Amino acid sequence: MPNTATKTTDERKPKFTPNMENYKVSLSYEGLSLKKGNERKSIADLKRQYAR
Repeated sequence: MPNTATKTTDERKPKFTPNMENYKVSLSYEGLSLKKGNERKSIADLKRQYAR
């Protein structure tokens, strides 16, 4: 009896990844921007930001 299960392939389709500069420009047209997570802040700046 032939195997009727779906085929599983080891080949994966390449996943689309946009060019980061093009993505930033596209976001800027919509009035958006990426978070600046790599920005270094001093302890005093962080305390001031999160002070309640």
